[in-house]
Amino acid sequence: MSELRYPNESREYREARDSLLKDERELVEKVKAVAAKRRKLPLGGQLKEDYVFEWANDGKVGQKVKFSELFGDKPSLLIYSFMFGPSWDHPCPSCTSLVDGFDRAWYSVTQDAAFVAVAKAPAKRINEWAKQRGWSQIALLSGANTTYQADYKCQAENDDMQLPVMHVFTRRDGKIHHFWGTESMENHVDTVWAYWNLLDFTPEGRPDRDTPPQTFRSEFLEKHYLD
Repeated sequence: MSELRYPNESREYREARDSLLKDERELVEKVKAVAAKRRKLPLGGQLKEDYVFEWANDGKVGQKVKFSELFGDKPSLLIYSFMFGPSWDHPCPSCTSLVDGFDRAWYSVTQDAAFVAVAKAPAKRINEWAKQRGWSQIALLSGANTTYQADYKCQAENDDMQLPVMHVFTRRDGKIHHFWGTESMENHVDTVWAYWNLLDFTPEGRPDRDTPPQTFRSEFLEKHYLD
């Protein structure tokens, strides 16, 4: 029988918590096992073309960059496509929440892998939004003049109908191959989203809402995705 751990807790609480702890440990092991299985995937298809994007970061807005250049000196590239199309008033609130977190993690991640975020909106608009959000680290791209999002299932029937997708590419022997991508739209990058995961720790759990609370609205999203 486990010893009581915290002030004034009951034996009933400790027994229930120990049982949950077992489940939590099993979940961690399952996550590690899935990650190990992912690493053993065979190479995906070779990159369709060396797409040309436009930078959306301060100091180089509109400057062109090839897909192959995004790797820098790293063997792998994570590229997150967020929902912000040419006709959108504001980006997706959920994607914005994710990129908020990615921006702060960017330095640590890029010690081992290249990491960029791309949207279909023009580079200038992405840059303006980045300034509003305080994104200062993550590499930002516009795919306005490429077919990358269409080719890699990051959009539906047109450039405005964007989808949130994380892809990973790897460079081996001078060739770039697709390695992995999110293929489920249900909480597709849930494990790296602070908002939902932090609320999972609370007694109330995840709120029953489509997007996280924000100080802005995306009328395009509400009209075309949520109605």
